[in-house]
Amino acid sequence: MTNKGRVITLFWLFAGFAGLLSSRLIQIQYVDHAYYLDRADAQHLGEAELPALRGEIRDRNNVVLATSIARWSIAVNPEQLQNSNELEKAVEVLTASTSIPEKDIRNVVERPGTFGWIARKVNDQEARAVREAALKGVFLVKEPTPGKRYYPKGHLASHLLGTTGIDDQGLDGMESSYEHHLAGTPGILRAFMDRDGWATLEHPTALIRPAVPGHNVVLTIDESIQYVAEKELARQVKEYHATGGIIVVMDARNGEVLAMAINPDFPAEDFAAVKPEVRRNRSITDPYEPGSTFKVFLAAAALNSGVKPSDTFASGGIMSVDGWTIHNANDGLYAGAMESLKDIIAYSFNVGTANVALSIGKDTYYKHLLAFGFGEETGIDLVGESGGILSDAKDWANINTATISFGQGVACTPIQLTSAMQAIANGGVRMKPRVVKAVTDHEGNVIERFEPEVLGQPISAEASKQMLDILENVCENGTGKRARVAGYRVGGKTGTAQLVENGVYAPGLYIASFLGVAPVDDPRIVVLIKIEKPTPYWGGLVAGPVFNRVAEKALWKLGVKPDPKLLKRDLSENGH
Repeated sequence: MTNKGRVITLFWLFAGFAGLLSSRLIQIQYVDHAYYLDRADAQHLGEAELPALRGEIRDRNNVVLATSIARWSIAVNPEQLQNSNELEKAVEVLTASTSIPEKDIRNVVERPGTFGWIARKVNDQEARAVREAALKGVFLVKEPTPGKRYYPKGHLASHLLGTTGIDDQGLDGMESSYEHHLAGTPGILRAFMDRDGWATLEHPTALIRPAVPGHNVVLTIDESIQYVAEKELARQVKEYHATGGIIVVMDARNGEVLAMAINPDFPAEDFAAVKPEVRRNRSITDPYEPGSTFKVFLAAAALNSGVKPSDTFASGGIMSVDGWTIHNANDGLYAGAMESLKDIIAYSFNVGTANVALSIGKDTYYKHLLAFGFGEETGIDLVGESGGILSDAKDWANINTATISFGQGVACTPIQLTSAMQAIANGGVRMKPRVVKAVTDHEGNVIERFEPEVLGQPISAEASKQMLDILENVCENGTGKRARVAGYRVGGKTGTAQLVENGVYAPGLYIASFLGVAPVDDPRIVVLIKIEKPTPYWGGLVAGPVFNRVAEKALWKLGVKPDPKLLKRDLSENGH
C-alpha cells in the first residue's frame, strides 16, 4: 500500500473512532443523563441515623419524673408539593412562620427528593404555627437533645430513677433496668456525605425510616408519698446528726413500692460529678445487720410452729450460750425471770428472743427465714440487688441460732426486710416487690402491664393475725410508742443495731430503725425507717417518730381515713 493509501486508511479509522466516541458522549449527556446523575449522587450519598426520643419515667399517677429535652424541627417532602399552588402556599407560610429566608426555603422545597430540612430545633411558637397551618408535604419531627435528660422534680427519687450518659444510654437505676424500653428506635435518613465520608443529618434527601420514640415506664411510686418520705428522712438525718438513711414504703397487699427514699440524694442530671457510691441504691444493694427488727421473723416462725403469744420464756438480764454471754439491751425494760412471747417482742428482750429461737430449733427457724426471702434476692425489677447474708443452718451452733434471732450474724437489705414484713401484713402471703406498674408507648397505649405475683406463704393467716397483734402491742405498750399514729391502729418493731465496719463492730456507731405496718386491722402499708449513725441512736427514739409522720401522710394520700374514736382518744392523750 502506498503512503497515500495508508494515510487515507488511518484517516477513516480515526474518523470512525471519533464518531463512536461522539455518539457515546451524546448518549451519556442526553439519553442516559438521569441514570448517570443518579449514579454520581449515589456515590456521594450515605445513611445517617436520626436519634429517637427517649421514653419518659412516670409515677403511678402519670406524673413525669424523667423526660428528655427535645425540640421540634420542620421538614418537607418535596414530592408532595408538585402542585404550584401548594408549593407557593408552603413557601409563603414557612417564610412568615420562621426566620428562614425565602430563597433558602425554595432551595429545599424545589429540590428533588422526598425529605429535606426547612429548619431544625425551632422554638415553640414557630412549631405551633406550622402545626396549625397543616400544610401538605410539611411536617414536624421531634429531635432529642443528646445528653439532656431532664428530671422535673429535681432530686426526687434520684437513686431509683438513676442516670443516663452523654449518649443517652441508661447507666443505673430505672434508666438502666428498663433501657430496652426507654431507648427507642433510631430513624434512618439518606443524606449527602461530608469530606470525611460520613453521612450527616444536615443535608438529607429521603427519609428511609422514621425514628420511633422509646416507651414510657410507669412506676408504682407515688410522687407525693416519695416526697414526704424524702422530706422526713432529711429532717431526721439533720436533727440527729446522722450520715444518711433509707425509707421504703410498700403496699401491704401487692408488694408495690410506693416510696424508696435514700439520703443523701443527688442531682441526676449531673451524674458525672456524683461518686458511684453515692448513686448506689442502698435499699437493694447494701445488706446490713438488722438488729432487733429481725425479732419479728423469729416470733412469726414461733407462732407458725405452734407457740402461743402467751407462752413464756426465760428472759432475765443475761444468759450463756456456748460460752458466750447474751444480755438485754438497755433500750427496753429489763425483764423478770419469765416473759410471754408478746412481751418479749414488745420490750425487745434479747435473752427471751434467744430462748424462743433455741426452743423451736435451728432447722425450723432457718426454714422460715428462707420462706420469708432472706439469703436470696427478692427479684425486684431493679439492677444490682444483693441477696444478703444468711449462712446455712447446718453450720449453726447454738450461739448462731441465738444471735441471729436478734439480728446479729445475719445481713439483709432494706427491701428484703420490707418484703418479709409485707408477708406478715398480708395474711402470711408474700408478694414479689415491684417498682414498675406498666410500660406504654408514646401515645399512652399499654405495651406491658405487670400484675401482682405471689412468691409464697411463709406463715399461716392465723399466725399473721397473731403477729400483727404482737406488733400493735409494741406501739401501744412497748418500745414503739413514738411510732403511734393518731386515729389508726399501727404496729411495728424498733431496732438498734451496732454497725459493722471492716468485719468488726464499730464502737459507738449504730443504725436506728423501725419496721412497721399500718393500719394493723386492715394493713395498707409497710414502712421501713433506717437512720445511719445517729446521735443518740435508739431505734424507738430516732426512727419511731419518722414512721409516725410518714405513715400518717401516706395513709391520708391513699384515702385510708382515721377511726374517729381512736383519733379522739389519741388526741386527748396528747393534750389536744
